[in-house]
Amino acid sequence: MFKHLLLPLDGTATAERVIPVARGLAQASDARITLLHVIEVSVSKEKHGQAHLQDKDSAEAYLRALVAREFSGLPGVDWHVYDEAARNVAKSLALHAREFQPDLVVLCAHGSQWWKDRFRGNLAQRLLHALKDRSPSKTPVPVLLVQPDERGQVDYPFHHILVPLDGVDEHEQGLGPAAQLALQLKIPMLLFTAIPLAGALTGKDSATAALLPRATEEVLRLAEQEAARHLTVHVRELQEMGVSVSGRVMRADPAEGVLATAREMHSDLIVLGTHALSATQAFWSASMTPKVLHQAHASFLLAPGEGEP
Repeated sequence: MFKHLLLPLDGTATAERVIPVARGLAQASDARITLLHVIEVSVSKEKHGQAHLQDKDSAEAYLRALVAREFSGLPGVDWHVYDEAARNVAKSLALHAREFQPDLVVLCAHGSQWWKDRFRGNLAQRLLHALKDRSPSKTPVPVLLVQPDERGQVDYPFHHILVPLDGVDEHEQGLGPAAQLALQLKIPMLLFTAIPLAGALTGKDSATAALLPRATEEVLRLAEQEAARHLTVHVRELQEMGVSVSGRVMRADPAEGVLATAREMHSDLIVLGTHALSATQAFWSASMTPKVLHQAHASFLLAPGEGEP
């Protein structure tokens, strides 16, 4: 179970939307919470159109008041201000966060282009990389990226977890954290694998499909059978742990399959392994993850692999 949650806050009401999520997870598992704020070198009076913390004293007063207001009666809540002014907030936050050794980092997605700013630039991704090195065991720390809805509200508790997999064991780092959340929140999860259609193959696979269409279709059919077998093994293991879980294999473009399944199952939490490149099907292609991040109406559990640099 998650026993220590790290909650970075920038002082805005937008960032505070993750508080019910962090509080709920802490109550479900008796976890500790550390609130963290990083002072910036060039401080604007506003951030995301809201008042922005400008110095150490105001940041400390803000976090102290927040603990009293939002976490009253919840033991094990602490706060910290990183007062060495940072030019690169994302990098400083990630490096400083390693000191706290959290099991999970909880962040709020900001703005309509958050998936570009946060995943590609840098905050969530750098946190994933920096926190991976937090201990001698190099245990990766996942990031829960909470996405508010169109009204700016966060739907919590979560109701359903979707875990896309590509059939390669080394790429399934999100299974463990997803199972922990499913058990803590007592919600179901679905393991999903997409086998691409022959016409959607790219690169060398596309050329092979054009030259040997029947052979390619047979390879994809066998891949579909192997994926079903692979998911069955995981489903059985997770059920033995007490997780309510099922599996599904679909012939579809991976991103489209994930999005369609998320809509059908009303999945409000999608688990994504980062930099998981399949040597066979390229499940996590350069376009797959950003497409899902941009289009899915869900929050995301981002799980780094142990082999990432």
